[in-house]
Amino acid sequence: MNGIDISGHQSGINLSQVPCDFVIIKATQGTTFVSKDFTRQVEQALSLNKLTGVYHYASGVGVEAEVNHFIDVVKPYLGKVILAIDWENNKNKSGVNDNPKFVAGDYKYCEQLLTTVKQKTGVTPFLYMSKSVARQFKWEVGKDFPFWCAQYKKTNVPTTYVSNPWTDTKGWGAWTGCKILQYSSIGRLKGYNADLDLDLAYLTADEWNAYTQGTDDMLTDTTRPTLKKGDRGEKVRLWQQYLNEHGFNCGNADGIFGDKTEHAVMKYQQAHGMEAGYIGNNTWNTL
Repeated sequence: MNGIDISGHQSGINLSQVPCDFVIIKATQGTTFVSKDFTRQVEQALSLNKLTGVYHYASGVGVEAEVNHFIDVVKPYLGKVILAIDWENNKNKSGVNDNPKFVAGDYKYCEQLLTTVKQKTGVTPFLYMSKSVARQFKWEVGKDFPFWCAQYKKTNVPTTYVSNPWTDTKGWGAWTGCKILQYSSIGRLKGYNADLDLDLAYLTADEWNAYTQGTDDMLTDTTRPTLKKGDRGEKVRLWQQYLNEHGFNCGNADGIFGDKTEHAVMKYQQAHGMEAGYIGNNTWNTL
C-alpha cells in the first residue's frame, strides 16, 4: 500500500486531496510537545477512512514520562491507529541534540520505550529508524516489534509513488525486514504543493488493522485485579473496549470506572448468569 507520513511541517494539509492508502502522523515529542495540527490531521484521516498511524519522537528525557505524554495525547484514537516510536536525532538551531540517548547509542532506552508503550496500551508499536542505524542496533528489536525503516536513494530526486523502491528490505541478520519503508523525503503528490515523505507498506489493510488492536497480554496476565466503580487504569479501559464492542455500551473507553461502566458491567454479568456490579475472578474468567 502507498502512503505518507506527516507532522507539523505539513500543517493544514488536506488529506482528502492527497492520494494515499495510509497516513502516519506525528503526535508528540519528549514530555510536553504536541505537534501542531495533530488533532485535525488525525481526525480528518480517520473521517476519510484512511488507514492511520501516530508516532512519538523520542527525546531521551525519561521513559515513563515520554510514554505517558504520548498516550495522554493519542488515547482517544487507541484501537483505531497503529502506534510508533521514532528513534533518531537532529540538532536544533543552537546545535543541541534533540535525542542525546540516540547520540550515546543507548538502544536500551529505545527498547524500554517500546515495551512500556505495549505494557500500557496492549498495542505493539512500530519502531522507526534508518537502515544504517538498524545495522548497528545491537538489540534484536525486530523479533518483537514491527520495523518502519527509512532508506533513501543516494541520488535523492523528487518522486511520486514507486512500487519497487531502491533498497533491500530483507536479510539484515536479526532483522527479518521492514513492514513499512520510507523511501523519499521529497515526494511529490497531487493535492499538495510541497515535499512529502513517501512510504510503502508491505501489509494488507487487514494486517494494518490488526496492528491497531491490543494483544491478549492483559487477559493472560496473572494479575487480574478486582475492578469496581471509581477505579482507573488500562484494565478498566480494556473492559470498556470489550463491553462496547459486544453491545454493552459504557460510553468512551477512558479507563475510568464510572456509572456507565458499572451499568454495562452489570448488563454483561446478567447476560452471563452472574450478579455483582464489579469485575472479579468470575467475570475475568468469563471474558
